[in-house]
Amino acid sequence: MWKIRLTLEGSLTHELGDVRSGKPGWAECQPSGIKRLEFPFIGKVNGKNVPLTILLEGMEEYNFFVEAMRAIGSGNTKIKGLWFLGKIPGKNRIVGFVVSDTCKTVNASIGKEYNGLSTVGWKKGIIGEKVICKII
Repeated sequence: MWKIRLTLEGSLTHELGDVRSGKPGWAECQPSGIKRLEFPFIGKVNGKNVPLTILLEGMEEYNFFVEAMRAIGSGNTKIKGLWFLGKIPGKNRIVGFVVSDTCKTVNASIGKEYNGLSTVGWKKGIIGEKVICKII
């Protein structure tokens, strides 16, 4: 749980570190191409904790980043959101999810995916027969 699983070119798999840590490994990861991004986590459905998985597949590019806030003085850092994004092939659209107290969907124009701003850290995807963006 709480670790991004990547399915890469040639059906190789790679698991990154815990996304709640200071170094989950996305920045250091240099895959030749990502077929699928999966993120299993615990979420609430009807007030109960249940295992869920974000699934992004068939995207032109993928991105992940942690939105965090650091308190002045104490230096304590609080995670505000975990962002999982994909660029839809041949379209000017970014889709994905933000996991925070709730899980929100992202459907934005390229360059406006993070509160109207662009993001960095995109990794090359492998365009698939179908594009998948869902929580299972």
